[in-house]
Amino acid sequence: MGISAFARDQKIMKPHDVSIIGGGLAGLSLAIQLADANHSVVLFERKKYPFHRVCGEYISMESWNFLERIGVPLSQMNLPKITQLQVSSLSGKVIEHSLKPGGFGISRYTLDSMMASIAK
Repeated sequence: MGISAFARDQKIMKPHDVSIIGGGLAGLSLAIQLADANHSVVLFERKKYPFHRVCGEYISMESWNFLERIGVPLSQMNLPKITQLQVSSLSGKVIEHSLKPGGFGISRYTLDSMMASIAK
């Protein structure tokens, strides 16, 4: 069945199995999974994709397999792996700590845009 369209793009609303409010990573992920399970889904997002967000450039490696399973081609994107956290003060003092299992860097603009295309 799939996702018929994002609500803001629809001229006439028709009944859906599931309505999701919010097109962030959780809303988009849920919409994709429900559509894959043959549910009719409508997603309400107040802004038009893609748009810039101020958070989410670091994604935990724990999410890698899940994102690829729902259709995000991370392996083909040559993304930077992040394994160290470094915090510095104005005086120049630096604290470092390893991140396990680490993460990868990806622009939320890019990730949201890809996931919105998959959801549609």
